[in-house]
Amino acid sequence: MADVTGGLPKELLPLGSHTVLARVFDEARAAGADGVVVVNSRSKPEIDEAIGLWSRTSFADVPVRVAYQEEARGLAHAVWSAGVDDDVIVMAGDVVFRGGSPCERMSNLVYRGIDGCIAVEEVDEAHMHLYGIVEVDENTGSISQILEKPRPSDTESRWAVAGRWAFSKLAMELVNSYCQNPKRLAQPKEINLTEIINMAIDQGLDFKAVALQPGHERVDCGSAAEYEAAKRLRWD
Repeated sequence: MADVTGGLPKELLPLGSHTVLARVFDEARAAGADGVVVVNSRSKPEIDEAIGLWSRTSFADVPVRVAYQEEARGLAHAVWSAGVDDDVIVMAGDVVFRGGSPCERMSNLVYRGIDGCIAVEEVDEAHMHLYGIVEVDENTGSISQILEKPRPSDTESRWAVAGRWAFSKLAMELVNSYCQNPKRLAQPKEINLTEIINMAIDQGLDFKAVALQPGHERVDCGSAAEYEAAKRLRWD
């Protein structure tokens, strides 16, 4: 991404009149978030500076704090680094949505007592190897397991994880517990959120799949090619 960003964090690249990260903030606020925790790297002080400005201006109505992931040990480790022990929505900072977001529906499900939710969208077989694929009970919406980057022959499901997760306080306690004691995991050095969710499901927690609605579009900005494609879309 350095050729695109000039060395600045990709999360602060512009999409229309807002940066990628500001659009994620807007999405969190629209979903009813009581506050936002940005899990940052100490190598990205520009994000700290932007958040400091936003907390006094455009996002002054939403409490914001920064937490640091001191070493890159996977997504679950980043979630644990936030230091949260309540209901949460986890939002990938380089993924934005156009035309609406699944997060409000996910938040409402957790509020109503569901243990967790994962936003999903259908993908074709050629792209399954790029995603976690969610196997879902079509009658109840409950998730039976997540397969990490499977082959088409491994599952009949074509539902891919779409960059948004919601956890109840109970589910977060489980995430935090495994991250504090990673030796119980298959890969303790790379703490995988998929593995922890699968273990939570095996222990009886109910995770629901929340499909993107017609008109909702997930837009990745994590690579140079993806960002260049995102810039060509209509924003604002």
